[in-house]
Amino acid sequence: MKSSKPIIKKISVDKKHIHFYGRFKDKSMGEDQNILWRVKENNSFVDIFHTKINNAEGNFLITINRYDRDRDRIYSPFKLEMRLGQDEFIPIDGPCYVTELLDIALYNYDYPTSHTIKGLQVNMVYDAIKLGIGHAALNLNLPNIMISRDLGDSIPYSMDGEIFYFDRQEVEDFDRRVKELSDNGIVVNLILLNSRKWAGRTIDPHLEEELIHPDYDPEGFISAFNVVTERGLKRYKAFVEFVAERYTRPDQLYGRACGYIIGNEVNSQGVWSNAGDKTVKEYMEEYCIALRTAYFAARKKYSQARVYISLDHFWTLTHQKNPQRFYKGKDVIDILNNICHRDGNFDWGVAYHPYPENLFHADFWNDKTAIASFETGRITFKNIEILPQYLSQQEYRYKGRIRHIILSEQGFHSDENEESEMLQAAAYCLAYRKIAKIPGIESFILHAHVDNRDEFGLNLGLWRRDKSSDKPSQPGSPKPIYYVFKDIDGPKGEEVCLFAKEIVGEEYWI
Repeated sequence: MKSSKPIIKKISVDKKHIHFYGRFKDKSMGEDQNILWRVKENNSFVDIFHTKINNAEGNFLITINRYDRDRDRIYSPFKLEMRLGQDEFIPIDGPCYVTELLDIALYNYDYPTSHTIKGLQVNMVYDAIKLGIGHAALNLNLPNIMISRDLGDSIPYSMDGEIFYFDRQEVEDFDRRVKELSDNGIVVNLILLNSRKWAGRTIDPHLEEELIHPDYDPEGFISAFNVVTERGLKRYKAFVEFVAERYTRPDQLYGRACGYIIGNEVNSQGVWSNAGDKTVKEYMEEYCIALRTAYFAARKKYSQARVYISLDHFWTLTHQKNPQRFYKGKDVIDILNNICHRDGNFDWGVAYHPYPENLFHADFWNDKTAIASFETGRITFKNIEILPQYLSQQEYRYKGRIRHIILSEQGFHSDENEESEMLQAAAYCLAYRKIAKIPGIESFILHAHVDNRDEFGLNLGLWRRDKSSDKPSQPGSPKPIYYVFKDIDGPKGEEVCLFAKEIVGEEYWI
């Protein structure tokens, strides 16, 4: 029997059952044999099964119930073990997570599309609609909407036999933003975050221990999702299930948002998705749980839901020289891909931020660390084609196709003078023209709508901010980039970019 060790080929889930499909590498098993198997879930015993082996193919099938009372096992890692002797069991190689979802979704329809790649991280919804955007990205912070108990007017949500509560006013305010965008044909992505304080709201103190990562260092602006404790993981699952169910309804009652970006710039986790000191391998083992959990949670509700990993522009360089907090984007992608091949592949995409090499210099075509190589230091707009080329390699594809790629946050700085603002507009012209010609990139979502006083001195907006206001991003007046942005994907697209060719130079113009 030892020479005939089996492997698991796939694990599928339907509405009621989880199925383990396997085969023996050595098909010469003699007469049909009755094999004893042991199934474990999260290292806990589930059941023992006997199966017969089909000698012609060496295949076998084991089926367990999907639900343990009210708890959905779809999220769990499994171990399948085969008995060799009286008390000896050996683990079976292959995926440990579900790899195929069989008609389990609550909703099923085609993924929304747009006629344009033009997008914006929206500040003013009415203006975004006027600008004719096709894509939008909105931040949604977990601690802003989840509360610890029913406050009388809360929104209850049941998952795995437990009731969770969400702040009605916060959720309904967010509904209005999503719905106004999606009702106007805009494809909305949500950036799911986990910050103790966001947009003037502070986390429910009764939830802090469960929601915030136990190794979070407050030096980071945002915590990683807590998927390492039982309660933290359960609340995270409830959060994503609630959001996906609410914003993928076919009737769009609350608006439609079908794409979910999990965290922010996780390769620079020390600042933007903090889980304390971790090697890149340690961090990605945890992050993959968050990404996979979001995938299962969203696909339970909507069959075409998409989840994305968020990366900044560092590829083989890092933001800071602390390898416990800042990682190479290439390493992050490689490790994520390796984990998926080891534990079970799923349909994750990439939400990339190809800012210029120096965020204060809009002229990305002069970037020195962005070169035409998979070993480039950065991937910026200068060499953005490297990203889809890298993900087009066979080992990174999902079921034969390239993974979904969106550019979910990037922009161009301007100083407070006419020359710099024209350079900002020219940079957008060149970047947009380039992205529009690269297969595999599905949207270009600009940051920001309005200059923000609190954004480290950067002025990335289509609008100048009103400095007389005490609000950090109160719109003042539009910059030249505003008018380029408005018309670049329409009949005036060539005309509005004529000025930019002279600024960029013939060598770099496309």
